[in-house]
Amino acid sequence: MKGNKKILVVAILLLLIAVSYGTYAIYRESAEGTGTISTANWSVTVNNGTFANLDLDFDLSDLTCTTNPGKNGTIAPGANCYLPLNIDADGSEVDVVIEAEIDDSVQDALPDDIEVTVTDNTGASEQDGTVIIPYSATAGAMEKAVRLNIVWPGALSDDSSKDTDDLAIKDGDYSLAVKVTARQALS
Repeated sequence: MKGNKKILVVAILLLLIAVSYGTYAIYRESAEGTGTISTANWSVTVNNGTFANLDLDFDLSDLTCTTNPGKNGTIAPGANCYLPLNIDADGSEVDVVIEAEIDDSVQDALPDDIEVTVTDNTGASEQDGTVIIPYSATAGAMEKAVRLNIVWPGALSDDSSKDTDDLAIKDGDYSLAVKVTARQALS
């Protein structure tokens, strides 16, 4: 009989636990609905044309060089040149980032150290060779003159590998494939 009492007590405890566990509840409600959102506008033009129709064909005579050791319409290591661009992002309802890069998919065999960046009209970049045009509802506030910079670094301290790369393209005509991108700034 003693063994049966223990089993009875364990059974009652298990029953109490099971009943107690099942009786606990939480209050819960939910609702469903449909909201309305409006998306921001995007409008960016360059030199009075759209990006899709942007003609970025240029030659050395179109560039303004602050430094260029090359003579007779040529470029050489140590050159620092730029092409002015007028960006109009009026009508966009987001911050706009302008960036540039060499398009390696169609690039001629130029040295790897030729750099293409974008800076504001004074030559200053806001962030890693890009220009940021902050959102403004004021007409004309999102218009910005920028520079597409083309730099071929050169220094007396260059190593022999760089010198070999630079000498490999001497006295030739090459295409410099450049891609300029306007994108939304992601905060």
